[in-house]
Amino acid sequence: MSVPDAMRFFEALVTRMESAVAIDAWLLGLGDEGVLLAERLAARLPGRNLYAALDLDALAQGKLQTIPEAAFSAMISENETIVLVDAMLWRGETIVQVISLLRQHGVHAPIELAMLADRGGCFVPIAPTYCGGDIIVAEDTVLRLVAEGDVLQFEA
Repeated sequence: MSVPDAMRFFEALVTRMESAVAIDAWLLGLGDEGVLLAERLAARLPGRNLYAALDLDALAQGKLQTIPEAAFSAMISENETIVLVDAMLWRGETIVQVISLLRQHGVHAPIELAMLADRGGCFVPIAPTYCGGDIIVAEDTVLRLVAEGDVLQFEA
C-alpha cells in the first residue's frame, strides 16, 4: 500500500487557510495528531493562537479540562472563531462530540474544521472548512500522523 504524502497535504492546507481563516481564530488541536498539526499551522499562519490539545479521553468523560481557562473564557466571551484541527476526518463522530461539548459549556463562537485529509465515509453530515485533500485507503487501514524533524508523515 502506498502511504499518502502528508507534506503535500500540509502545504495545500496552509494555502487554503492562509487567506481565509480569521487572524484572531483559536486553533484547537484534537488529540496528539491534532496538536502536532495545529502547532505547525500556527507557525505558518502568523497571528493565530494555539492552545493545548483537547484531550479526547477527557472528552469521553464530558470534560474540557485541557483548554486553559483564559482561552476558554475568551472563546465564550469574545465569540472569536474556533478552528478545530485534526489530522483526518473519517467518520465525524469525534468532531460532533467536541462541538456538542463546547456548546454545552457555553461556547457559541463560530466553529470551523481544519483537517489534513478527508477519508470520506462520514456517518454524520459534516465536512471540513479547510482540507489538505482527500485520501482513499481501505476501510481497515489505520493512518497516523507523525513528525520526523520538520517533515510530517503518515504511517500505516
